Amino acid sequence: MRKELTNEMEVAASADKIWAVYSSPNLPKLIVELLPTVFDRIDIIEGDGGVGTVLYILSPPGSVPLSYKEKFVTIDNEKRLKEVQQIEGGYLDMGVTYYMDSFHILEKGPDSCIIKSTTTYEIKDELADKVSSLITIDSLVGMAKAISKYVLDQKKSRFRSFCVII
Repeated sequence: MRKELTNEMEVAASADKIWAVYSSPNLPKLIVELLPTVFDRIDIIEGDGGVGTVLYILSPPGSVPLSYKEKFVTIDNEKRLKEVQQIEGGYLDMGVTYYMDSFHILEKGPDSCIIKSTTTYEIKDELADKVSSLITIDSLVGMAKAISKYVLDQKKSRFRSFCVII
């Protein structure tokens, strides 16, 4: 059985500014700072933050899943699309056979975009009821909100600095 969870969030920032954060090789470090209650630690196991990078994710005690490895399989700057696949642990240890998070930044205007976050997974029919209730898109929504706030705060900070200089 294949399932998909999607969220779209409109942001008052340019698609390029939001994409710059999602596509940054520094995103794993930044996201731990922005969401310390969601992520205890994110270690880069392999790679430089580009396609092929493998991360080890550790969440706070009591989180489901507690830990897993994921791999950046797509970072498309033209489409502003990033796809990250769980490759070990996490939901895969619960019977999920495929698990992918994707982030697609859609331009609406010069200072407006939509962050489309999607979780796609496959699970055997007999496990679907038990495991599907544990899989939500909440962490991706939290990530979108945190990145949006970060970008908008940077914009305000630059504006304040500009006003002080004048």
